[in-house]
Amino acid sequence: MQENMKKNKKIEELENQLESLKKQISSVKEEDKKNNNEINVLYKWTAPSRVFKRWDNQKLYTVYLWLLVVIVLLLFIKQYFTIVVILALGFVIYAMTRYPPQEVEHTITDKYIVWFDKEYPYSDLNNYWFSKREDQLILNVDTQKKIPARLIYLVNEKQKEEIAKILGEYIPYKDMKTKQSRFSKMIDGVYIGI
Repeated sequence: MQENMKKNKKIEELENQLESLKKQISSVKEEDKKNNNEINVLYKWTAPSRVFKRWDNQKLYTVYLWLLVVIVLLLFIKQYFTIVVILALGFVIYAMTRYPPQEVEHTITDKYIVWFDKEYPYSDLNNYWFSKREDQLILNVDTQKKIPARLIYLVNEKQKEEIAKILGEYIPYKDMKTKQSRFSKMIDGVYIGI
């Protein structure tokens, strides 16, 4: 009888220990989940949303004169839809050269980068590189998606080294092996090596 009581007591102690270990394991798992979901902000800065250079009236009038010539030619060949596209282009040119861009906050974390409040994980990114256009330094991040194919951030010279060091841990730097075309320099800016 006493032997059965000792066994029951021993079994009860082991069950209590087992329950205690289960609680410890579940608390460790919850803590791991919190740590895995925790996102560390590595770098944050504010910059204009796009490159901006205000055009003088003479340059704007010249562009509009050329657009008018194209519209007149399109009228003769009855390409009305193309005329609407040209008019829309004229409006975009006016808006982009007259109104300065808004300030946007950019963030680089250990899991993703943020572009216009949308998160892009490093697994969706191919590479990054710097260029210069209109005396403004640009960080270009190529994505694996078709839209957007490239994320564009404005940075300054002081930020360039810090950003390159951080991004270098997650995605490779793009080396331009071929000479840039004039069109590429006009659109992307002049490539800058690090």
